[in-house]
Amino acid sequence: MQQLKPKVRATVVCIRDDRVLLVSKDGVRWALPGGRPGKQESPEETARRELQQETSLETKALVGVFQFIGATTVHHVFTAAIASSARPKAGHEIKSLQWLSHHKLGDIETSTTTRQIVSQFFSKVQRSS
Repeated sequence: MQQLKPKVRATVVCIRDDRVLLVSKDGVRWALPGGRPGKQESPEETARRELQQETSLETKALVGVFQFIGATTVHHVFTAAIASSARPKAGHEIKSLQWLSHHKLGDIETSTTTRQIVSQFFSKVQRSS
């Protein structure tokens, strides 16, 4: 039996004042910025492009944090250094965006994977500080 090759996605965690940036294509279901790589595109290049397309944010630095293996997708998770004066704007298929305390992620409609990635990110940050 042939095994299916998992999908690959670059996912970006942007943090400001203990809040995480979320995007929504429909104004109801929320996710982290990111997407699938184009041909010959590295996960880091994908993360940078998707962040810019979806939020209009340019990152000063993009750091690979970990890989998260979901049910069907391998997420290459990055964190982006964003200037405190930068203001994200919804773009490229994104209807709205918001900064939300990571403690309130359970209060909105989002995937289990998004919640798990954010939780893992914050526990990793707390362990290293």
